[in-house]
This record gives sequence, C-alpha cells and structure tokens, in this order.
Amino acid sequence: MIVATATDTAYVELTGVMLASLADKAGGSFDQVCVFCDRVSEEDKARLAAAYGLGNIDFVDMSDDMVRHFAARPVNHHLSRTAYARILMPLSLSQATGRLLYIDCDTLVNASLAPLATLPMQGFALAAVDDIAHQVPERHAKRNRDIGLPDAMRYFNSGVLLIDLETWRAQRLTERTLDFIASRPSLPMMDQDALNGALQGEWLPLDESWNLHRRLEKGVYTDDPAIWQQARIIHFIGQVKPNYTDCNHPARDLFLAYRARTPFANVPLKTRLGRKVEKRARKLRRFFGKLKRRLFGA
Repeated sequence: MIVATATDTAYVELTGVMLASLADKAGGSFDQVCVFCDRVSEEDKARLAAAYGLGNIDFVDMSDDMVRHFAARPVNHHLSRTAYARILMPLSLSQATGRLLYIDCDTLVNASLAPLATLPMQGFALAAVDDIAHQVPERHAKRNRDIGLPDAMRYFNSGVLLIDLETWRAQRLTERTLDFIASRPSLPMMDQDALNGALQGEWLPLDESWNLHRRLEKGVYTDDPAIWQQARIIHFIGQVKPNYTDCNHPARDLFLAYRARTPFANVPLKTRLGRKVEKRARKLRRFFGKLKRRLFGA
C-alpha cells in the first residue's frame, strides 16, 4: 500500500508534522510514501524528508499538472488548488498497483494503517468516512443539493481516501471527476464536491476513527476528549490549524509534541493577524495569476 499526501508552500509545516506522526505510529504498515508537491522548494522537501526520518519517501512535482487542470478553478479561504491533487494521483502513479491511501496534510496518524491494507473493498474503488455535515441533516441536504445529489445520499469527507487503484482506473474516476468539475462553475467544497459528484454514492463507508473530524460549536469542541485518543487518524478541519496560536483543538498538544521532533520545532506559531495577512496574500496571488492567464494565455 502506498500512502500519499499533497502540499504547497503554505502547508509544508503541517505536512512535516503529519509525516512525523506517520513514521512514529504506522511506519511498518505500508510500502512507500509519496508527497505530491505544488511549488515546493528543494529546501522544504529536505525538511519534510527529515521530519519523516525513514527512507521510503518520494516527492512528485505536480506544479505543471496543477496549472493545466486547475489554474482557473475557484478556491476558498483556506484551501489551495493543491486540494485537487488527489484526483490525479491514481493516474500520476501509473505503474502502481494495489491500494493508495491518500491522507490530508492537516492530519495526525495515530495508529497502524495495516487494517486498511487488507480491508475488503467489496468491489468499490474508494472507501472514506462520512463528512461531519451528516450530523446536521439540513446542512447535509444543502451540500448535496449544491452539487446535484439527492438530499439523503451519503457524502464523504475527502481528507482520507482509501483507493483501489485498478478499480479506480477501470471506472475512469479521474476522468469522470474532471468532467464533473468542468460541468460546474462553482464547487463550494472543491475536490470533495467533485469526487462526491462523480461517485454518486458508490463508495464504501469507513469507521469515523479513520478520519475523525469535528467542527467548532460556538468556539468550542463539545465531544468527549477521549475520542481523539482513540482516533486512528485525526483531521484538523477548518481555517484554524494547530500551528496557530488561537487553536483550541483537543488534539493540539499531540500535534505540538510531534512538531517538536521536526525541523519546524523552532518556527514561530502563526497568529490571527498573520493568518489574515496570508489570506490577503493568497487572494493577490490568485488575482495576478488570473490576470496573467487572461493577458498572455499562460
């Protein structure tokens, strides 16, 4: 089984901490790690390799693919076009067979991944965890309606995806997802909407411990803190990530403990003001990128 993630300059630190947790908790339960990179420097790749600390890691440059397929796609306030990279991975790794486990970079691995290597896929190309929106029926129904799905159809979170590579390719799911993207001028949840729209409910549900994620409720996390200790993969969804000074996620201390083992240990934590500056800078980069494409067709 191959484990894959994707990152760009803004998410290198989070990726490094995730890789440290992956090596610590699951280092012997998969064959290879592939980090798909969009405009990541060689220096940052070296820091990621050091954070991981094991030898079975490769870096795949996807900058050209990202530009070709997704440069014109809208993105939201805390996601970049790199979110779409998981759609291309099964074709980019054209010689790979068996299973691919995609894991978002804003996660921590908290258990062995071995059970996923032998999990019966029941003929499905993809297994995933229900998105947290399913706990609020009105929110779930609206999200489905936004992309043309029936109100009650299951909708998964794309932060952790177990992919049967042969079945995925046989069903042409990369091509079908790209077609769905092309048919929709707006996808509020970007790659997640696109994948759910293409699969139309044809996926295998995983236990939520494989992608445990929660939203803030009035500024706090209301679940029993013990659920985070039992999670196999912890997913820090939302805009406020655990390397921000104002993050109050129950698993933040675990994140900081892993961070202390990486080359990012002495990097200052990000502030709310810094987050606003980053957001403004991303908007400016997107604006000038669009302007360049319109003027020069680049």
